Amino acid sequence: MIEYILYTIGGFLVATIGSMSGIGGGVFMVPLFYHMGYPIEKAIGTSLLVIVFNSISASINYWRRGVLKPGKWVLMVILMIPASMVGAQTTALAPRKILTVVVSTIIIIFGINMLVRSLRGRVQSRSQNSRLSNPLIAPLVFIIAGFIAGLTGIGGGAILMPILVSVLRAQIHTAVAVSMLSIVVSSTSGSIIHIANGNVIFNLAIPFTLGALIGGNVGSTIASKTKPKILTIIVGIVLIIVGILTIYS
Repeated sequence: MIEYILYTIGGFLVATIGSMSGIGGGVFMVPLFYHMGYPIEKAIGTSLLVIVFNSISASINYWRRGVLKPGKWVLMVILMIPASMVGAQTTALAPRKILTVVVSTIIIIFGINMLVRSLRGRVQSRSQNSRLSNPLIAPLVFIIAGFIAGLTGIGGGAILMPILVSVLRAQIHTAVAVSMLSIVVSSTSGSIIHIANGNVIFNLAIPFTLGALIGGNVGSTIASKTKPKILTIIVGIVLIIVGILTIYS
């Protein structure tokens, strides 16, 4: 009984951080489940199922609070699906470990860049949340993010979110919310496959999911109420941690 309570608390904490930063939380859960003694494919499958509900909870809350306008982003998010599949198929042809280290290093650089920009006051205000510096290349950005995510196995949110901020100059709240929406699509499709293959540990996934449903709502609420500068700092720190954890694992 106590272990299920701890699982629920764990799901809540991971989902809160993941929905605040737009990364989902898989980068924390997969190594946790793996070090608990579960095979890596089951750790990934279980994590994906939890992330489905975390991202749905967060996305709905971001939408209700006016941070996320799905109609504007759904098509671009959908573009990530075939791109991710192509990336996954290309894995065998590319040096995955080297690419993972390279991409993780880039994520760390993005995180540092966000910290520097926030400390220098170069953060967009909420009034700029619908403006992109290069709207014409936005679809290409989503395709590239999906491809890299599939190729390296790094979560799409950890790749897409910093690109939205650093390349397209999206406002931080918008970037986090759109990233969570993209995770709904990518994690759902991946989760279905893992369930079909028997790679989900339900007695672990259920309590984590219960915590994630609450954490997704709490994290998105906190993020929505946080000033852009502070949220940028939080996201920057999380990205640095994500990059380091990915390289280490």
